[in-house]
Amino acid sequence: MLWLIIGGIGSGKTAFAEELALTVGREGIRLFCPPFPDNDNTTTQRYEETNADFPWEYSAADETLAHKLNAINLESNFYRADRRVIVVDSLSGWLRSVFNRIEPDYPDAQARIDAEWQEVLTAIVAFQGKIIVVTEDVAAGLFLGSRERDFLYKLAAANRRLVETSKVLYRITSGIAAEVKGYRLKRRHLTNENIYTDRR
Repeated sequence: MLWLIIGGIGSGKTAFAEELALTVGREGIRLFCPPFPDNDNTTTQRYEETNADFPWEYSAADETLAHKLNAINLESNFYRADRRVIVVDSLSGWLRSVFNRIEPDYPDAQARIDAEWQEVLTAIVAFQGKIIVVTEDVAAGLFLGSRERDFLYKLAAANRRLVETSKVLYRITSGIAAEVKGYRLKRRHLTNENIYTDRR
């Protein structure tokens, strides 16, 4: 079961993810990646200080993120999966770290980024337990370079894919969470959209 939390940088996504985890689970695993590669892990200390009754495990959301998600998925029995919630905070920070780690002059840099990105998205979508994914809403300014555009398009496509499989989408604006539900555009042959009647 996937909950998706989306919003701008500094909007309160992490704090809301913590509160949501306390609501839907009894224990948590936090896979943390800062929004920018040079940030430190300051929010982990706040989790430890404020949630003494809710046990948290912590691990870095690094280049092994997909393997960690798959391992948790495979090793969880039904009882444990029902009690435990995984928080990936944040997916957008993780993608930013991949771009930072794989420089454009590396051999097959684009293919390596694509492969790691798709592996992580596949692991999230295939996860059988409770998982909360924090990500950024995509916003672009003027005169972006090709690398920045590639990052934004990849993140936007991932957000759309995760919305399709999520239980609920929460949008965070200045610390206020709104549960987003609404109509989706019908896309030709798909029959599970709800803005137009199905045509067979």
